[in-house]
Amino acid sequence: MKNLIMILFASVLVFGGCKKKDKSTTIVVKVPKFELIGPTAFSTPAGPGSYVDPGVTYTDEEGNVSVLTEPTSSDVNLAAPGFYSCTYEKKTEHGYKLKASRLVLVTPVSPLDDHGGIYSRSSAAGTQTVTITKIGTGLYTTDNVGGVYDNDDYEFEVFFGLVNDSTIVMPSQPNVYGGGYLYGVDGKLKVNGATTTIQYKIFGDSDIGSATGFGTSLRTFIK
Repeated sequence: MKNLIMILFASVLVFGGCKKKDKSTTIVVKVPKFELIGPTAFSTPAGPGSYVDPGVTYTDEEGNVSVLTEPTSSDVNLAAPGFYSCTYEKKTEHGYKLKASRLVLVTPVSPLDDHGGIYSRSSAAGTQTVTITKIGTGLYTTDNVGGVYDNDDYEFEVFFGLVNDSTIVMPSQPNVYGGGYLYGVDGKLKVNGATTTIQYKIFGDSDIGSATGFGTSLRTFIK
């Protein structure tokens, strides 16, 4: 009889333990993000009025998507040709810091002009071809900003634009080759009959000085 009582008691403990519920809750938080609506760089005509940015899509921690069209900061001035930036920033409920920026070129040049094509740059090492592509009015990319001969490390996209029919501006942007940022100065466009010449110098930001991997000489590209 005693043994039977012990067995019944043990059974109560086992089945009683099975009835205990786990009250813990798992919360899944997704990584929020900004995505620019439209390209990372585009152009807009110079003139009266004010600039209206397309905005960004914002995906929050729960996966909800909304559109933000009021930038945190924007210095775009349609009355003064040049490159500007339009930036969105947000700190989310769970402490994530989001940031997205767009380059905006204000330009008075004709939308019909297209100076894109295959250009050549000659140096002591040899002659290198680069592809310059029009992506907007007065706005271009080059796939080898230095025109460096036979070196794939230098082949990455860089933006530049025309602020009039002969002046090229290359704003500060990431320098994939040397780290930090690079920018161009003394940019010129010359059209002489069927020949088009593009020239500029390349420099680095204050963190890396002239150590951009490009040197500081004037670079000439001819089509």
